Amino acid sequence: MASEVAAAPQVLIIGGGVIGCSAAYHLARRGLTDVLVVERNTLGSGSTSRAAGGIRLQFSNEVNIRLSQYSLDFFENFNRYTGLCEDECDIGLHQFGYLFLLTDEQAWQDFQENVILQQTLGVPVETLTPARLAERYPGLEVSDVLGATFCGKDGHASMHEVTQGFARKARQAGVRFWEDCAVKNITREGRRIVSVETDRGTIRPETVIGCAGPWSGQLGEMAGVDIPVTGYKRTLFFSEAFDELSPTQPMTIDMGTGLYFRREGPGFLIGETDESQQAGFDTSTDWNWLDTVVEHAIQRVPAFERLRIRSGWSGLYDTSPDHNAIIGKIPELDNLFVATGFSGHGFQQSPATGLLISELVLDGAARTIDIGSLDIERFRTGRFNLERNIV
Repeated sequence: MASEVAAAPQVLIIGGGVIGCSAAYHLARRGLTDVLVVERNTLGSGSTSRAAGGIRLQFSNEVNIRLSQYSLDFFENFNRYTGLCEDECDIGLHQFGYLFLLTDEQAWQDFQENVILQQTLGVPVETLTPARLAERYPGLEVSDVLGATFCGKDGHASMHEVTQGFARKARQAGVRFWEDCAVKNITREGRRIVSVETDRGTIRPETVIGCAGPWSGQLGEMAGVDIPVTGYKRTLFFSEAFDELSPTQPMTIDMGTGLYFRREGPGFLIGETDESQQAGFDTSTDWNWLDTVVEHAIQRVPAFERLRIRSGWSGLYDTSPDHNAIIGKIPELDNLFVATGFSGHGFQQSPATGLLISELVLDGAARTIDIGSLDIERFRTGRFNLERNIV
């Protein structure tokens, strides 16, 4: 079967997570519907399904702020922009804000500089003194906090509903989706990919868009190019109902320990980055890490001593060397584009990313937002621009 041509689409999208589905939706909205999306499992079942669903404007780089501003507007008007009624798709957007707690002098200075940039770009962010913090959020232990930043427009939404919303509209327009279809090999001739071998046969696309997340490095190897993206495990835990904090408690990030928590239904989602994790594709739930998370959680919120954890899961961050996305064409190939390496903020930037990919493919350049700083060549020329606001 591998020798038979199973499909010959204008565009092949590899990866059916939220980025791939957004790209398909935006291409279809521009009239390019001869698009095939291949996903080795089910749509949104990879890293998308295991993300925290955060949406925020608080970044340290202008390009990330602009990507997030466009995307936030899209999320706030998701049904109007897509034409889906709320009965068809309710993304469950909750804008309780993001609250960053700073306990280190250098980090606090950096965040205050970030606030100046954010405010210049129109982000409604504010700084909070420890006294104001204690007044506004009485459940927090803030004796070691130097200051905090807060943006009430930040929040979270349903990764599943957003992904399925993009896919539904794309499918209605004529885009095809092949689930349970893994890519096995890529054949190139000179500067072009000519065929992609999959579980369902050979695909001969005119253009390929790689949206493979943590597996982008493997995709690059198949195509004979280096895509510097690595997967790192991140574990989230979910509590039973807990009402000792405000029902609108914001996503709270302790930048000293990396602890973060927010409301998840009647309970809390809680996590913390384990810096000792090695790169790989292991997504087993790391229950040994829970002790460290709980210890730091109780230090920050003493009432969490009564928090009861009911479940947990692990997913992968598709991490680039400077914690910024890679969006653009691969220089060695005339027909390969990628959108990957978001380092934990792919979901929240998915609307803008899908739009920009559609512009790159159809117009030859991204027009809505300047993403020149996100091309892959920055890693070859040393033009790193480290994103500091990583959760």
